[in-house]
Amino acid sequence: MNNNENEIKAPETVKKPKKKPEAEILLDRQLEMKSKTRKTDIAILASFCAFILFFGVMFFIMPDKEYSETEKRALKQAPSLSFSRIGNDLKRDLKLMMMTEDEKYEYISELGDSYKVFSDEIGDYYADQFPFRDQLRVVKAAVEIGMLKQENNDVVFAGGYLIKKDSVTGVTQNEDGTFRDRTYEDAAETIKSNVHLLSGIEQSLPDGIDLRVAVAGRTVDTAKSKLPAVFPYEDTHANVYWKAYSDQINADSVSAVELKEMLKTHLESGEYVYYKTDHHWTSLGAYYAYAEIMKSYGIQPYALEDFTRETFTTSFVGTTFAKAGAVFGGADTIELFRYAGDTDYTTTIINGERKTVLNGFYNQEKYRDINDKYSVFIGSDDTGDGGNNAVTLVTKNGEKRQKLLLIKDSFGNSIVPFLARHFDLVILDLRTSTQDFTSYLEDPDLCHIAVLYNMETFMNEAKISDAAGRIIPYYRKKAQ
Repeated sequence: MNNNENEIKAPETVKKPKKKPEAEILLDRQLEMKSKTRKTDIAILASFCAFILFFGVMFFIMPDKEYSETEKRALKQAPSLSFSRIGNDLKRDLKLMMMTEDEKYEYISELGDSYKVFSDEIGDYYADQFPFRDQLRVVKAAVEIGMLKQENNDVVFAGGYLIKKDSVTGVTQNEDGTFRDRTYEDAAETIKSNVHLLSGIEQSLPDGIDLRVAVAGRTVDTAKSKLPAVFPYEDTHANVYWKAYSDQINADSVSAVELKEMLKTHLESGEYVYYKTDHHWTSLGAYYAYAEIMKSYGIQPYALEDFTRETFTTSFVGTTFAKAGAVFGGADTIELFRYAGDTDYTTTIINGERKTVLNGFYNQEKYRDINDKYSVFIGSDDTGDGGNNAVTLVTKNGEKRQKLLLIKDSFGNSIVPFLARHFDLVILDLRTSTQDFTSYLEDPDLCHIAVLYNMETFMNEAKISDAAGRIIPYYRKKAQ
């Protein structure tokens, strides 16, 4: 047999069809779907154009607002445009081009809001005056909650409470003269410095005048148990701040009244001592603080039963609501702790050349129908000041009493009705007071000085140095 005949012939190779690239397959499918999706695309495009047209028209139809009641701030108004303005903006930009990064930071920090050019200001104006801004902020907050983020604009939604996260503000100067944003370490140093200054005040006081320092916790400190389990509490740096405070209090032997843990205990037991939509304590929280301060002076405080609790409003929404943009736990109730004869006091509020005189401690008519209802406590007739007055004097009509000098932030506003039951008051808010207050130190009836702050103010404000710079030299000079 022929060898060739024994050979098995290999089958002929069958040519397989060439596989299309994925891009071509996708293109084919898109072409197939084109007719089906055309109507949907047109509907989406039309809806988008209608959305832009609607809000564009509404922007010009709706009048500009000067103030946002929900955000509690003035809104940007339309900036003016001129050739000189354009020229100044160009000069500024050329100047910035020649600077180093540190020089730019210092320059911008010094200019503040005046740094902004026309394009910046028109952008801020559009953002502030955008139609239905308040409603859209609520929608945004609801979306954040729906995505299980449990916070919006650095405000945590925590068991009905709106709790603001850490907020270190301001700038500080480096040793080389450059500027930078303050950090939590800087805040801790400010706490230590403030305590040390208060120690200097206490040591300079003559016999017969004593000092008490009382720093209240932030809501994030006292309502810690309300925070979500996954919330990183260490990010609030609360432990750093309170350790710096207690260590310096002990080191300088300052007479301090403990408020944070006391209020935390009351809140965890279910008592309404902090507002849920605002960073302040309630009137009940202020009462408990008053009681602790009185005990530290060796004075018996009035009992809760000695006051009649009167509801001022049940629709208060405060600063954390303004920042978060929405509230899902309901509005707050503001109570006034009244007692027989509490209108037999004269409260004189002095802000520069402007003066307001109240019978009692509450400006109910002025603040009943506006959003800033917390300013019912010693609020001036100028609603821009609220209760944060430069100087407030409280006296009991027809009676000469000992005096207490209260140096405070806004937490001190609602404690005034309680303290006034024992003393005439001289109240200073160093954030707004620039005048010389040494004349009040000359009063022979002055017997107590109380410094009352919330930790957020205490760690961000260095204004206590203004008080120390006046009080310490005054009493040292008298002692000579």
